[in-house]
Amino acid sequence: MEENKQGSLKKVLGFWDLMGIGVGQIIGSGIMALTGITIALTGAGTPLAFLLAAVLVICPNMVLAVLGAAVPATGGMYTYVRDYIGKKTGFFYLALLVAGQLVLAMFAITFATYAGDLIPGINTTVVAFGILTLCYIMNVLGVEMAAKLQNILVIVLVAAMALFIVFGLPKVNWTAFDSVEKLMPNGFISFLTGASLLTFATGGAEFLSELGGEMKNPGRDLPRAMIGSTVLVAVIYAFIGVVAAGVLPVDQVAGESLSLVAAAIFPKPLYIFFIVGGGMFAVASTLNATFTWCTKGLLIAAEEGWLPKQAAYISKRGTPVVLLTVFYVVGAIPILTGLSIETISRLGNGLSLIYVLFPIATGYLIHKKNPEAMANTTFKMGRTPLMVLTTIALIGYVMAAILNFSDIQNAWQMMVVFFVIVIVYAFVREKMMAKSK
Repeated sequence: MEENKQGSLKKVLGFWDLMGIGVGQIIGSGIMALTGITIALTGAGTPLAFLLAAVLVICPNMVLAVLGAAVPATGGMYTYVRDYIGKKTGFFYLALLVAGQLVLAMFAITFATYAGDLIPGINTTVVAFGILTLCYIMNVLGVEMAAKLQNILVIVLVAAMALFIVFGLPKVNWTAFDSVEKLMPNGFISFLTGASLLTFATGGAEFLSELGGEMKNPGRDLPRAMIGSTVLVAVIYAFIGVVAAGVLPVDQVAGESLSLVAAAIFPKPLYIFFIVGGGMFAVASTLNATFTWCTKGLLIAAEEGWLPKQAAYISKRGTPVVLLTVFYVVGAIPILTGLSIETISRLGNGLSLIYVLFPIATGYLIHKKNPEAMANTTFKMGRTPLMVLTTIALIGYVMAAILNFSDIQNAWQMMVVFFVIVIVYAFVREKMMAKSK
């Protein structure tokens, strides 16, 4: 059954499609929202914090690239957890993934906020719901259509970021970076805190492993696209960090968005282009890319009986319409109920960091449990280097998750309740599946 469903998904994604999806998934609301927060923590050290964050992200990306090249599959991260750790753990991972897609609402609301800056008085709830609906429809029409939209969005937003760098660098006061005290004004721990927060801004390419069943050549293209998109964005972010922290005094930009610096370096027309192309398109591209990958693991889980079989329905266009609609509803509820974007982002980001721990942990097991795949893969890595990368990745993501939940009241209590509900459901559903055989 699993092979039939995966076979109905079209293998249409090449390297540049994956690069577009990866860059679009990485460049999103994080760079627009977290740069000012990081400046408040580490001052002119923000560019270095971006680079350190990229290192922390590349470690799990390398682990998942090894897995994706050796065992390419639609719903890649779920299948790794299911096959190498256990079926119930795989379902637990998926439940966290669904909850983590609260960030769909964060992307849509951030898009609407920038729209409100350009058109005062606009109904931001309607705009947020509208952009969420547009990206949902584009993905319902097919992954190839969504990839074409993604490439357009990515081209525009990269151009906006490039203009920010080109116009900003000549206005940078380079003395802002000439001492350790300026690079780490609040100490090394605050610098690490800033880098940990920026893992959200630099992460995202790992979810390309969810699209293995739709790639033309996953063994060749997946590792190149995951690592390439992360490195490309890290370099862009580092230069953006230089401009953000070096044009205006640090105390003016600390805690503020990039729009403040953009207003200081751009003429009015380019300022508008930056807000639209760099702000609105950035979050729109992340929103669109999330719809592209987030259904893949649930598709396989539905086929296996963890969810009703109807959830695995594939349309004539080759898209999982029912599951796309589930995530659409998950994104729409916070928008329509008025949940604050800070709460949405912290909960969604924290959950995202936690659920990725499970597929990353399979890096400890892949050599032992599937030596044939590791021997035949085109992207080879020895057992010891892979275990070292896996350990670094797990430690980094645990640190970042703790930071995300630290300021949310009762966050850990809510997590415990959620875990209990999911665990009980998994055991009950497993018994139901056993009886139906």
